[in-house]
Amino acid sequence: MQAGQNAQNLTFNGQNHLEEVQSTPSNMGGDADPKPKSGGFKVRSLIGAVRRNMPIVLVFTLLGGAGGWMMTRTFPLIYEGSFVVLVEPITSQGRLSDPSAISRAQVQQDNNSSGIDYPTLLQVLQSPDRLSKIAKSIQSRYSEVTAESLARDLRNQDFAVARIGTNLLDSTRTIEVSYRGSNPGKVRFVLEQIAQGYLRFSLDDRKVRTEAGVEFIEEQLPTLQQRVTVLESQMQALKQQYRLTDPVLEGNQVSDQLKGVNDKKLEADTLLREQTTLYSVLQKQLGFTPKQALGAASLSQNPRYQDLLTQLKKVEGDIAIKLARFNEDSPTVRSLRNQQRNLKQLIAQESQQNLSESSPGISENPQILAFQDPVRLDLIRQLVQSANLSQSLQARVQETARNKATLENRLNQLPAITRQYNTLQQQLDIATKTLNQFLLQRETLRVEAAQKEVPWEIIAQPKLVTDLRTGKPIASRGKKAQPMVPGGLAFGAFLGVAAALLREKLRNQFVTVADLQDAVPFPLFGMLPSQKTGLSPTADGMKPKNSEPFSNAFGALYTNLRFLCNPPVRSLVVGSVELGDGKTTVALNLALMAATMGQRVLLVDANFYLPQLHIHFNLSNQTGLVDVLQQRIDVSEAIEKISGESNLSILTAGSAQFGATRLFASNEMQRLVKRLQDSYDLVIYDSPSLDASTDSNFLTAQTDGLLLVVSLNKTKQNLVKETLGNLEKYHLPVLGVVANRIGKSKVAPYALPISSQQTYAAEAHPAFFGKLKESGDVVQ
Repeated sequence: MQAGQNAQNLTFNGQNHLEEVQSTPSNMGGDADPKPKSGGFKVRSLIGAVRRNMPIVLVFTLLGGAGGWMMTRTFPLIYEGSFVVLVEPITSQGRLSDPSAISRAQVQQDNNSSGIDYPTLLQVLQSPDRLSKIAKSIQSRYSEVTAESLARDLRNQDFAVARIGTNLLDSTRTIEVSYRGSNPGKVRFVLEQIAQGYLRFSLDDRKVRTEAGVEFIEEQLPTLQQRVTVLESQMQALKQQYRLTDPVLEGNQVSDQLKGVNDKKLEADTLLREQTTLYSVLQKQLGFTPKQALGAASLSQNPRYQDLLTQLKKVEGDIAIKLARFNEDSPTVRSLRNQQRNLKQLIAQESQQNLSESSPGISENPQILAFQDPVRLDLIRQLVQSANLSQSLQARVQETARNKATLENRLNQLPAITRQYNTLQQQLDIATKTLNQFLLQRETLRVEAAQKEVPWEIIAQPKLVTDLRTGKPIASRGKKAQPMVPGGLAFGAFLGVAAALLREKLRNQFVTVADLQDAVPFPLFGMLPSQKTGLSPTADGMKPKNSEPFSNAFGALYTNLRFLCNPPVRSLVVGSVELGDGKTTVALNLALMAATMGQRVLLVDANFYLPQLHIHFNLSNQTGLVDVLQQRIDVSEAIEKISGESNLSILTAGSAQFGATRLFASNEMQRLVKRLQDSYDLVIYDSPSLDASTDSNFLTAQTDGLLLVVSLNKTKQNLVKETLGNLEKYHLPVLGVVANRIGKSKVAPYALPISSQQTYAAEAHPAFFGKLKESGDVVQ
């Protein structure tokens, strides 16, 4: 049950410490970078391995290059030749004098334009049909040349047809044809036959194109002529139906006429309104209709009617005078009354006769019979004129309205007529233009068909590539031989790198600090040099015989542990994967450096298999940590102060027995670790090698973490990786690693008693520390 409890405490404490340690690297600078990911491809390690094995890489590279050079000697000599053909005139004068340009007077191209589709032309020149015709002419001398062999040469780039120029700026109107082979005479003859074949193709192609064009035009002409005739008939029928010559012109004319009619109608409407108003005013003033006014005017101008009225007025005046003297019964008055009656009858008869003649059908109106003075007669005249003018204006308005309706109807019909007319006219224009173009093109093609001059020109005759000084053909090993030497060098370099990596794999050691950093997923806290040094008694106590780099290395190591870990480290285990990595030396010198810095330090020798710390300080090892854990003595009795080092104390291993390391998992060990941590500023445990005992994991679980010492050029990589994998699997805290034995100096034992030198030689070794980073370290 106790063992189970200890195992649970181990896991629990280990998990807590792991969380603290993993949070620490995020604030570190220099080599104590955040925890990197292990595994994967490390370019830095590869470069380092290649540098260390550069002679091997160079030897393999040179052997590969030599092999490639020897392989190039197996390839036959290749001769290459070419010719250049001009497929278009290059000057404006040349293009104008070209037979096709002469016959096509309307075709005008600028100096930079080209009427040839070069990609298509190149495909035609390399087509099986063209190659077959060229191969037949070559077989008269070289029967092995066939269309299939030429096509194979095209695929192998031994036969190439390409336009000279790669873009719009430097593209030309020329095509270069190249061919290569092992027989110079054959290469020259093949090029000559290809050149002749391409020239014949240009002439035949023009002839075939012109004949095909003439035949096509002859087939299309009857249809085009019939369509032109039909469209002309439809156009004529449309003009006859609507009696028009030009819809646009007629539309303009109708629009102008409609505008004039609208103006006239507007004017007539205005005059009619004016006369109607005048007529109403005059009628109100006179109280007559036009007929009544004419009747009143006629009576006023009738002499007999006016004379009767005068006589009537005279008789009525006499009656008025006589009535002043006589009464109505008097004969005089009665006589005058008879005259008055007679005159009124005559006046009525005269007015009736006059009105029936001047204004028949007029109703009687007393005002008509009244005398009309000159003013009223003038008003009567104006009334009659206004009535007559109003009637005339009404007739004019009606006529303009009829004209307007007619013009508007015509104008509304014109858009549809115009659209139909324009459609027919457009179709007729297109058909007529197409017919004319076909007729002109037929004559043009007939002229071109009569031309016998070859359109293309050979501007660079077929010839082999020759030496300018000797004039002899230049031979090479061909393109297939060119990559042999570079390929051999690359293959040799690859084999050299593979050999270097294999050698490093078999070596299975960390050679440089970079190798260690790439392989270990924990911060690098220190780099310690190889140097002959040790401890010797002095007047002040035990002092290291250190050089300045050695002292600086441990000073920097202590500084990193003190300030770059958050929270600060209070207890740690210094361990290594195997014996001889220098962990005891690191623990001892780190304790001395911490004590020198004013820290109260306790150095505990927990290496029960091979205790060494008591030898360094000339102390007795009769009692120690084992006795404390077995509760034989109190820890205060086992701890000894170091003479000359007031801040440094040591707890030796004691009389170790077989299986003593199992005490690390005891509850007593847990209480002791806590007690020591509370009593000292820093407690350092020198543990057994991790490959010798797994019980030291229980000790690591009780402290702030493990400081792993790795010796360059000694410690096995696979052991380090396996050990770290186990630590991670058990969730044990790892503070970081220390790279030991930087440099190439030989290892020498410390100044120990002669009887102990042989035993200690495998464990004691000095170290170097290079600064994590000269600037940018973060201290929290």
